[in-house]
Amino acid sequence: MEKIFKNTIKTVILAIGFSSFGQGSIKDSVFIKKVSVDDTALSITLIDNPNNSYYDRINNWDFSPTDDVSYQFSIDYLKENESPLIKKTPIIAQTKWLPIKQYQGKFYTYYPCDFYTYFKVSIDDNEFIDWTGEGPFASKIIEQNKIDNATFEFKLTGVTQKDKKLIIHIIDNEKGIAVFEEINTDMNYYYLMVASDKIKSLPLIVNNCETNKQTELLFDEPNFDELLKQSKL
Repeated sequence: MEKIFKNTIKTVILAIGFSSFGQGSIKDSVFIKKVSVDDTALSITLIDNPNNSYYDRINNWDFSPTDDVSYQFSIDYLKENESPLIKKTPIIAQTKWLPIKQYQGKFYTYYPCDFYTYFKVSIDDNEFIDWTGEGPFASKIIEQNKIDNATFEFKLTGVTQKDKKLIIHIIDNEKGIAVFEEINTDMNYYYLMVASDKIKSLPLIVNNCETNKQTELLFDEPNFDELLKQSKL
């Protein structure tokens, strides 16, 4: 099954090339492929119009009733551990971030089949919120530092992780692309993010499961060492 999905994403990239994206393309979207895997319908679509509603769907920050439950759980944890939230103005201008993918050196926004493993983050005057498949969880910002114009460091505590250190490296200010670096005792963890107000600067691939959940598309593993050297401010 993985081979099918790898070939599908390859078809998407090679067939389109995205040469017209962001240059007034007359197309709203391009239907790439529809396949049946284990008698299940799946469609892959490239959104070739920044005004397409799929961008707004993935860039939605409204709380649902279940979100209220997980958020309040995280707030209660902080209160019970005598670590209530303290108002702090964020040191970084971009305060909402969504994950992106990389394939053959290019960046893409990705609308997954299953949002359970999807995540995003937001920062406000009171808290740092991890939006997960189980809902949003708030962490207290213990300390925040601006290392330089492209590097921002946060020390956090919360129900999802008692001691967390996160560094945001802006690698392309124009497109709002950053490398997030989580520093742990055993190893560092890196992932690509885009500022929510710049999400429409990137093409969007939609993995639409019409009947049942299916395997997600496979993208390249970024070379984070190289990306951190190629900062564009």
